Amino acid sequence: MNKTIGILLPRSGEYPAMGFDILAGLKAGLAAAGLNAYNLETANIGFGEDPAVNYACAEKILLQHDVQAIICYSNFFNAEPLYALATATGKPFIFLDAGMQLMTAPKNDYCFHISLQGVHACSIAGARAATGNRRVLMATSFYDGGYRGPWGYHVSIEEAGGSICGNYVSTYKKADFTIQPYMELLQQTSPEGIAACFSSYLAELFFDALKQAGEKATSIPFYCSPFMAEEALLGKCTFPGGTFHAFVPWYSSIENEQQQAFAAAIKNGADKNPNLFSLLGWEAATVLQQLNQEGRASLSGFSYQSPRGAVTIHADTNHTYAPVYYGMIVPDQHGKCSWQYHETIPIDSTMHLRYLIAGEDHMITGWKNNYFCI
Repeated sequence: MNKTIGILLPRSGEYPAMGFDILAGLKAGLAAAGLNAYNLETANIGFGEDPAVNYACAEKILLQHDVQAIICYSNFFNAEPLYALATATGKPFIFLDAGMQLMTAPKNDYCFHISLQGVHACSIAGARAATGNRRVLMATSFYDGGYRGPWGYHVSIEEAGGSICGNYVSTYKKADFTIQPYMELLQQTSPEGIAACFSSYLAELFFDALKQAGEKATSIPFYCSPFMAEEALLGKCTFPGGTFHAFVPWYSSIENEQQQAFAAAIKNGADKNPNLFSLLGWEAATVLQQLNQEGRASLSGFSYQSPRGAVTIHADTNHTYAPVYYGMIVPDQHGKCSWQYHETIPIDSTMHLRYLIAGEDHMITGWKNNYFCI
């Protein structure tokens, strides 16, 4: 059996340990599965926005090492150009993804996507925001506006009988950041809910600006995108007051056997707490174990237990789908933000397809870099 895996790792200024965390999760997962003998050949693809760089890095590993598979952190837009290489070489590619883009090409039998279902979680938040035919104000960061989270909000708000009464998009420069246009829209449009789609430092700036603006900025409930409630990020944000609903793919205090094993393995192996990136690496190890035992064809439709619950690779898309967790962003004892679990939302295959596959009229626009890679 081939004992070498190729890994294309990302770079991120906001999450500088991102590649290391993915690798730590992969190593821990392989060790837990008894697959310690693997050699790992890595390459750095930066922000992932250049298809030529991604292709060259993957091709070099494939030419120089007889790998069993390639693992790559990539959204669908940047993964699809690698499909031809996977087909030509007959080597499976496992893509790790935040799930903030849509699927714009047919599945490839050699390519599989472990997704955190970002767009899907945004759609759930949008439907909750619109409950009772409410008017919803969209508040989006300049960065997140270049992905498909806002699309997920828009579609689900309308399908739930609500309407979008205004749009606020933040700047991306810290020195220029202001929520004054947001405050004006609150007065002009009288929304009944806020659909908030932020991540990274822009979420921190938004929370701080809300805090400074006072109660009038947070008197209406917020329905937050999944990565606005990422736990490491929340620990840096001052709670501004108000009501913040959030829908996430995973959280660190989930109680199941897989979560306990995962957290212990990351703590013992990397001496740190688990996060979304080490989770992606851990799940990649689970998929590799299935690939090793049953072969590539067994991965379409494959279901496995993960720290985030039962995960299935949909046979029609080769993308994973899993539960989403609903909770609230609340203040901790130090006045910072934290996430509090309320409900598990099961995901079925119909909803997975609805919020993954792009329609015929979908236009591919927005940022090219992989999500979180800024």
